[in-house]
Amino acid sequence: MSNYVCITFGPRNDDPAQFWNERTFWDRQSQAEKWGLQCLSIAGTFGYVVIEDCEDSWEIVDECGAPDNAVSISCDRLGTYSVQPAPQLLGV
Repeated sequence: MSNYVCITFGPRNDDPAQFWNERTFWDRQSQAEKWGLQCLSIAGTFGYVVIEDCEDSWEIVDECGAPDNAVSISCDRLGTYSVQPAPQLLGV
């Protein structure tokens, strides 16, 4: 059975190089997407990501406001998802 996680994100005041993340959990993808779209009107919200969380895997099923290669989406060993600015490559 799948669960859906909607992560809304935006800039942190205390550390502009990091994002704040607000996670909500949903039974249906459409509910998670609707919540993410509604949150875009909140000041300081850059975007959202909807993740389908299955027993053995996870997949990004929708995103908005997260430009390609500008964010990094990860999951730690405790199952906590995070959206952060993508690390920048440095020239030598």
